[in-house]
Amino acid sequence: MKNSELELQRISIDDYKENMDDFNVGLFNTWQWVNSLTNEFTEDIYFHITKNGEIIGKACGFLLNQKSKGKHLYITGGPNFKEWEAGLFKESLALLHSYALKEGFARIHIRPFEQVVHEVLDIDNYFRTVAREYVIDYSEHVDKVKFSYGFKQNAKKARKAGAEFKSTRSPEVLDRLIELMDNTRLTRKEKYGQNYNPMYMLNLNKETLTKLLDTGMGIMHYAEIAGVIHSVQFNLEHDGKIFGLLMGSDDDAYSKGIPSFIDQNISEKAMKENAKYYNLGTVPLDREGGQGLRKYKESQSGREIVRYGYYSYFLIYPYKLLNPFIKLSKKLPDNKIVNLCRKLIRIFTFQ
Repeated sequence: MKNSELELQRISIDDYKENMDDFNVGLFNTWQWVNSLTNEFTEDIYFHITKNGEIIGKACGFLLNQKSKGKHLYITGGPNFKEWEAGLFKESLALLHSYALKEGFARIHIRPFEQVVHEVLDIDNYFRTVAREYVIDYSEHVDKVKFSYGFKQNAKKARKAGAEFKSTRSPEVLDRLIELMDNTRLTRKEKYGQNYNPMYMLNLNKETLTKLLDTGMGIMHYAEIAGVIHSVQFNLEHDGKIFGLLMGSDDDAYSKGIPSFIDQNISEKAMKENAKYYNLGTVPLDREGGQGLRKYKESQSGREIVRYGYYSYFLIYPYKLLNPFIKLSKKLPDNKIVNLCRKLIRIFTFQ
């Protein structure tokens, strides 16, 4: 597909792997991520963006078979370029739109995770989503990361309790992580009255986490005391980039400051290895405990970065008939009863 001087080429995974790091590829725009998260309902898809025959960008994601809602093109992060320009990004999304129409895809989703775009862009045929991620940029710290007094005291408490920091890709520790994530979910539900799915991203489950570990991009950092694992964090790590994907802790971990101990060790290790950044992820709404999590991320020098994703309404018939429901969902006020209706609309429209 061509647009002006740019051309979009669908390529193989092997072609995508070539010189991937030269394109500032984010962790969610890697072949390791999308290939690990495929299943019987999804197919990984890879693109090169070329200008006058030269490869200048990369994008990858999934083709989602939504059965009654058509096939969706789902780009998990990116496109990414050797040198980012707003114009290139906009033209690339136009190419993806043309490609989706040609292939008969029902919708397009460009997710905001680790998106390089930090500015608001008006792009024809697309609507915006917003994500606020908290990132420790190691280039902003000369010798060591600046932690708040309270954060350091929590980490010190864990060390005094005998906590040991370890890293692994062991299936046994993955089982422990899943167990601990459920404890964290129940703890937060009791405290804030809000339930949530710990596996909060598309196709994330034990099987796909195992695949991520097998690629080498997934790694678990954990802390144990006297042989008992109290807290585990699952990270994506590649090319000096770190993303805190999942975390689970038991009650002892929270009382002894173990999560702070783990994060402190991750940053200290990252600084020694000249890592680029540690993305601590987003936070929920304040009523769901977001204020406390925000303060926790800021206490370890996490700086808020606002990123934007983009999506289309339904592109083809008969699915276009669902577009009024999406528009209705966007206009509904924010309250419990209306939010339930909004969730039902999203089930039928995959927004």
